[in-house]
Amino acid sequence: MDIDEFIDTYSDDVLYIYEGRSALLTHPLRAESKEYLDASTCRLLAVFMIGSIEAMLAAWRDRDHIGILDVYFADRVPNGEKVSRLYDAFRGAGIHVDKEIFDDYLAIKYLRNTIVHHEWKEHEKDWLDKCGFPTDARNLTKEHLDRIERVNQNMMFYVFLTSSAPTVAKPEKLIKLDETLTRRTDETGILRRGDIDRIIWNNLQRIDAFIYVDIERAATSEAYDWTAGRSRTELEGMGSEERKRLFYLAARRAGEEDHQSLARHRALAREALAFWHEYWQRAVTSRGLQEVRIEHALEVLQGAHFARLATKAPWNSVLESMPDDTACRLVDAALESDAPFTSKQVVNALRAGHLAWELIPNIMPVTLFTLRLPIVDPANTAVYLGEADRALRVFRLNRTWYHRVEPHRPPAEEGLDFYDRMHQELAMRPSGNGA
Repeated sequence: MDIDEFIDTYSDDVLYIYEGRSALLTHPLRAESKEYLDASTCRLLAVFMIGSIEAMLAAWRDRDHIGILDVYFADRVPNGEKVSRLYDAFRGAGIHVDKEIFDDYLAIKYLRNTIVHHEWKEHEKDWLDKCGFPTDARNLTKEHLDRIERVNQNMMFYVFLTSSAPTVAKPEKLIKLDETLTRRTDETGILRRGDIDRIIWNNLQRIDAFIYVDIERAATSEAYDWTAGRSRTELEGMGSEERKRLFYLAARRAGEEDHQSLARHRALAREALAFWHEYWQRAVTSRGLQEVRIEHALEVLQGAHFARLATKAPWNSVLESMPDDTACRLVDAALESDAPFTSKQVVNALRAGHLAWELIPNIMPVTLFTLRLPIVDPANTAVYLGEADRALRVFRLNRTWYHRVEPHRPPAEEGLDFYDRMHQELAMRPSGNGA
């Protein structure tokens, strides 16, 4: 069933209003006045919630098998009468909807009208007062926010009920969603230690994406265009990795010549380096994933003996949750007599791989230190490439582990050799002025 455009967009808007409020309340660098934020959220939500419900009422008329929704769209009928007729139509069809929901719906519609048309009408003001809503839109609170959400969810549920066949038995009791299901609980915004690691990782991802925009502009600019002097046939005949290589080398040349759009990121590059060191210490080595362990794990998981073992032993993905002795016994049962490693080494390698998958979830630090930072800050290329080595090893472990426990996935090394090649090429290039 296709979703109506406006139901879809209104639903997204309501969702993002809530997400925006939550983000402001929990943001570690902000201290919001909850009083002002709740009032503002209520005003926004009133507008979009009424739009959402009315879009649903209109879109659902064709699916209404009971003949209820048409009454809402009678011409030249005041809003109060529209809502009253809709309530009566539900009750007349044997659907025992809650009158309080419809009363609040009308109050929120009046509030919406007041906000959109920036003036109060006395009869609308009186109705809000009767329903317990403030008659000054600055005085809306979390309580009213919860009521708006309760009305929103119940009204959507009621409209959905009209699509049932007329012969379907209707519940005899009052139909109303439990308030515990409609009320949104606010998060405290209090950070745990693990949250700091996520913040650092997300910040590095933002730096990586932010710098790439200017790298792309430089590599496609008239002065450094990586396609210059190459025919379309020549470009189309290249592999994707060769095109990427030429692209990044063109950008590196711009960095070496202090192209302003790239040079402006040098201070940010050094910030990225500091954040990465912090992440490595806090999230990676503190969990026992030291570089020596990474190397040992790669030796085990990338070897031919382990490849045969993994084929015979489909338990690789569950060892993580087992005690050491149980996991070792499982491995011993499948281990070949001439294997160059012990069951304990296998278990340790698999657990190290799982950690790499968990702590380095994507290739971002490899692209950041192999490509982005040596381009914008050529003078410190050796430092960045040193971190690129570390990042690539742990990401290789991530991919190797995942390929072993999910054997239908692409080979672990697919695409990663490109970064080794770029590492070598950038290491041999001039460093630029480093201004």
